[in-house]
Amino acid sequence: MDLYDENIARLIRHSLIGELSELERGELEAWLHDSEEHQVLFEKIKKEIRISSERSFFCSLNDEEAWQKFKIATRERKQRVYIRKILTYAAVIVLPLAVVAGFWFLNQEKNTPPMASGRVAEITPGKSRAVLITADQIVHELNGLQEQREIEVGNGMVIKQGGANLEYDSLVVPVQEAALAMNTLKIPRGGEFRLKLSDGTNVYLNSASELKYPVCFDEKERKVYLSGEAYFEVTKDSDRPFYVETEELQIRVYGTEFNVNTNQPGKVQTVLVNGKIGIKKQNAVEEIMMKPGELASFDRKEGTIGVTGVDVRQYVVWKDGYFAFENETLEQILETLSLWYDVDVFFQSDSAKGLLFTGFMKRYDDISEILSAITDVVGVSFTINGKTIIVSK
Repeated sequence: MDLYDENIARLIRHSLIGELSELERGELEAWLHDSEEHQVLFEKIKKEIRISSERSFFCSLNDEEAWQKFKIATRERKQRVYIRKILTYAAVIVLPLAVVAGFWFLNQEKNTPPMASGRVAEITPGKSRAVLITADQIVHELNGLQEQREIEVGNGMVIKQGGANLEYDSLVVPVQEAALAMNTLKIPRGGEFRLKLSDGTNVYLNSASELKYPVCFDEKERKVYLSGEAYFEVTKDSDRPFYVETEELQIRVYGTEFNVNTNQPGKVQTVLVNGKIGIKKQNAVEEIMMKPGELASFDRKEGTIGVTGVDVRQYVVWKDGYFAFENETLEQILETLSLWYDVDVFFQSDSAKGLLFTGFMKRYDDISEILSAITDVVGVSFTINGKTIIVSK
């Protein structure tokens, strides 16, 4: 049986999600018994492939679409070794993102030479840490290892912090009092944190982000101020609209889940997962209504907002511990990595910035694994010098 038979794609996928029929089980076992190499590869796939923790995310994928993309990719890169092809193929089954410059799913067996290193500093993935500045300007260092404790945040209010979570009590106050008690949560490079606001809204904050908010909302509206990236799960309250303000935009929320990112060079991206939101430029009158599955991109140079349909998963899986890149430039990808791993990036050649890469990997992996994957696909080299990554073509 051909290793790249389309039927094998279906059998492996069904095996990985536990949906093999008796007939399919027999076919897969026959393929495995046909060759010891098939057995080794299958075990390697089971051991090393990273499957999303959400079964529905995995099960919703299209085998045929993934297979066609895989065939295109392998035709363009026939020189790849046997084992790398089958693992790449299995990866496409897991996440069928479009293949342009190439597709890589981490944990492949790598034949890539070790990357060059100069003065090496310890580069580690981000972790739960933040700085809370209360209404009276008292600074609290927060991290994910701290046990449950209480923090006074202004106006005699006390909040709870336990590990990577900060939680405000449910309370509504008169407008005048709320205006006096603003808190700021700052997430440094190499950090992340989760915040539960006083109305029950959950906010997941990514690296290099800052959220300013009242310790409790008033009876008229709920408004927060964001710089950086955050995922919001907003509690519905028809009597009190929820607003997210950035430097350039105002987002009116109607009880929903969405992601806002102001860290992208030259643009601000808003992705709607569930519900309904309206977005407009600051001081504008008309707002653009968004539907689930849409991306609103504000171009800072042009001052315009464009809305397109997207697969929202690649924009929000960061909060579940993954990177998902689809046809993104190396410049965009290295910017994302620099914030999470708290490193600086230097391109020796501007032409390398525009190279495209597609991949899906865990955020908590060693950065060398991710860089090796990119090297294998697009052919650039990385040199690590202290906490600086030098990219050469």
